[in-house]
Amino acid sequence: MNILVIGAGGFIGRHLCAALAAAGHQARRAELRPATTWDRPEAWQPLLQGMDGVIYAAGCLRDQAGGVDDLLDLLHHRAPAALADACEAAGVGRLVHVSALCGGVSTYTRSKHAGEVALAGRACIVRPSLVVGVGGVSSRMLDLLARLPWLPLPAEVARCRVQPIRVEDLAAGIVAALAAPQPAASWTAVGPEAATVAEWIARRRAARGQAPARHIVLPQALTRASARLGDLIALGPWCSTALELLAHDSAEPPSASPLARPLRSAMEGAWA
Repeated sequence: MNILVIGAGGFIGRHLCAALAAAGHQARRAELRPATTWDRPEAWQPLLQGMDGVIYAAGCLRDQAGGVDDLLDLLHHRAPAALADACEAAGVGRLVHVSALCGGVSTYTRSKHAGEVALAGRACIVRPSLVVGVGGVSSRMLDLLARLPWLPLPAEVARCRVQPIRVEDLAAGIVAALAAPQPAASWTAVGPEAATVAEWIARRRAARGQAPARHIVLPQALTRASARLGDLIALGPWCSTALELLAHDSAEPPSASPLARPLRSAMEGAWA
């Protein structure tokens, strides 16, 4: 099949293109640049010509990045909704939308939930927890923290429960869902085990043969100041949105996986 991959240059998107090639499909790579035109169905029509299916994997943590107002709502809600309209008009019946398993009241969470509502019944909605693997910004940061003898973490981050899924399994599952005769309406894409962020970091240290790190709880004022600094200087994933997301668990009982094999443990393979 010929598959259009939106967000092909991102962490998940790159692995999706590799998984499509491994399964014998052709991936057409696309990015949303400039981002301002993609909330209109007609903007998608040229890209859909000759396509058998579409995977939407574009996303962002920070609003107003690149000078675009309401960027998160555009990327996570309005653009995929317009894409679904365009797919229906073009007769492209296979659409997978990559959302996120997240809670809270941040702009990020609201935009993700709005996108899921807009695409309900029109796409297979995939909701991954933390995605780990080579090239992932979040897993690279956790891997870096696992190397430190002192582990400075905000209290809410340390106790947040996540259920990481390997990016290779996520990509293979999305490709399998896309190719299924009757794709499922949704997939809660979580790994086989949930644990707190602090526990996952401790396991990463133990896997290297390192002694447990000493845990330091960062003061609330310092935590919020560092998150606001991350809003201004985007050197990594840490920002106010990340802090809000990590104040809520990202773990649920998994729905049926599209893969015929069991999902691997998050510890099986590199994180950075």
